Amino acid sequence: MKKSDKIALTSKSVGDLPKLLADKKKAFFEAKAKQFLGSLKDTSVFKKLRFEIALLSSLIKNHQDVKTK
Repeated sequence: MKKSDKIALTSKSVGDLPKLLADKKKAFFEAKAKQFLGSLKDTSVFKKLRFEIALLSSLIKNHQDVKTK
């Protein structure tokens, strides 16, 4: 993930982040299914998706923490 992609994610609204997180989780699940079936050759997708899921989760948590203060 490029630095510009991270900046774009941090500038997203709070309402968009859960939808993006759900999409990334769905993509991760689909990649796991493709690997199980043998049609996925590039396994670096898992690391990238896990990183993006963690980043989105952190951003959502940070927004919630700021809200509660």
